[in-house]
Amino acid sequence: MDISSYIKAIHEEEHRNAEFLHLTANEAQLSHTASQFLGTKLSERYYFGASKDNVADFGVFTALGLPSTHALIEKGEEAAKRMLGAVAVNLHCLSGVHAMMCAILSTTEPGDTVLTVHHDHGGHFATEGILARVGRKHAFVSYDLEHLRFDVQETAKTFRKTKAKAIYLDVSYYINPHNLRELREAVGPKALIIYDASHTMGLIMGQQFQAPLKEGASVVCANTHKTLPGPQKGMIAFCDQELADKANKIINGCLYSSPHTHHMIMLAITLLELEAFGKEYAEQVIKNSNAIAEAFVKLGYNVRKSNTGRYSENHQAHIFIDDKGERLLLYKHLLQNNISTNFDNVLGHRLFIRIGTQELTRRGMKEKDMQTVAKLMDQSMKGKDVKKDVVSFTQAFPDILFSFDR
Repeated sequence: MDISSYIKAIHEEEHRNAEFLHLTANEAQLSHTASQFLGTKLSERYYFGASKDNVADFGVFTALGLPSTHALIEKGEEAAKRMLGAVAVNLHCLSGVHAMMCAILSTTEPGDTVLTVHHDHGGHFATEGILARVGRKHAFVSYDLEHLRFDVQETAKTFRKTKAKAIYLDVSYYINPHNLRELREAVGPKALIIYDASHTMGLIMGQQFQAPLKEGASVVCANTHKTLPGPQKGMIAFCDQELADKANKIINGCLYSSPHTHHMIMLAITLLELEAFGKEYAEQVIKNSNAIAEAFVKLGYNVRKSNTGRYSENHQAHIFIDDKGERLLLYKHLLQNNISTNFDNVLGHRLFIRIGTQELTRRGMKEKDMQTVAKLMDQSMKGKDVKKDVVSFTQAFPDILFSFDR
């Protein structure tokens, strides 16, 4: 087999990626400080945690220890606990969906009922299927679509009626904090509430969103590559030590083998970057979300508003395009101009662009730049050729801010 043609094509995709304006809400860019470990030879080695004299000793089983790697990861774990107000964290999950599986499998039992969020209300596509495959029963929470909040009284009725063990708040499409305190009060202190913070973890750590563990969540789980701009990995945090000990014994005992050493290093670095720069980063993300929404309104677009009265309280801005033309044609116009984003129609069945501002923010863009982005997107969807302008604009922001790079 001649692999050279495939390698060449992938390098071309790398080049194209560098010239794209990425506006997805579910991706991010690592700092150079973190990404230098993407190709480390340590990626070929297992990470077994703490070691003494370079030996990871588990009684009979022994292995090579990585004490310097462990020291950094320990610092990252401590930073995560401080930022989240957690008693314990687990950084060994391999992705967001794996973190979801670990959270469910380690805190519930086969036959338990778990309430989740319907996809039409912003829930994750994978949750219901995972629950079915691992023998958990399932029901949906009630959601007030008009006010973008959970109907806590109806949800509490469902919780009691189904004798549910847990509520998993697996929301992927949202622009304001959840009414978590009200939900906790409605379902009582014994209910297990798992808060999926995959989209907003970086804003939570930056103290600019809600604080789930302080507002009623028992567990917070997430992937680590959206507003938390780390590698594609997962993590879980706990508010109670007894629950953490029980869950971590299961997770560490049978739900992974290698946590991927290079990703552990990169995640630890990113967590420490967030502790150092997260407040300013999170503030600017939210400013940019509102700025780009306002820019689209001025261009004649309808934009979803959060239940706070602003356009967004996180990294997402929802721009309606159901009156702007045929869906795939609009998307192709954007791609032809090197603009990457996502379309969907959840939360009311109106087609919208789910814009994410986290990557733009980390590259140093501010409110005035959001006006440029909106204009380029508008011109693209109208069929104009602005590719050179997009590439030129993108290349003007080569650095990763809010990081140890500078």
